[in-house]
Amino acid sequence: MLRVSADTAGTLKALDKLKENLGKGTQDRLEQAGVYLEGKMVEKIDSWLGPALKARTIARKGSSQPLIDTGELYDQIDHKSGPGYVEVGVFGSRALISLHHEFGAPKANVPERSFMRSASRENRKRIKKIVTGK
Repeated sequence: MLRVSADTAGTLKALDKLKENLGKGTQDRLEQAGVYLEGKMVEKIDSWLGPALKARTIARKGSSQPLIDTGELYDQIDHKSGPGYVEVGVFGSRALISLHHEFGAPKANVPERSFMRSASRENRKRIKKIVTGK
């Protein structure tokens, strides 16, 4: 895994070294890691047992968990990959909704429900194994 820091020169050097070390099949393993992490993010969302919504909120939204019941949040989790990298998360116009859940939005009465950071952190060792093939 590569950690990005304020040391830009050091980070760029580490990226160059990582690119040099990418062997045959690594791109496929990065893709596999992306798919794996997508699944773990969905599992995190499935595990949410947040506080019950008020009856009027359920009536307004049509569901007690509209983003989950409709599959809308699940459908937004995706991965993008290119030579030597994979990104997993929510991209585009729906990213703001996921950020509200990831970090919370107190003014909107949305508690923090991390599914991206926590899934990545909890599965770091498995993702490393997938990418390195070891």
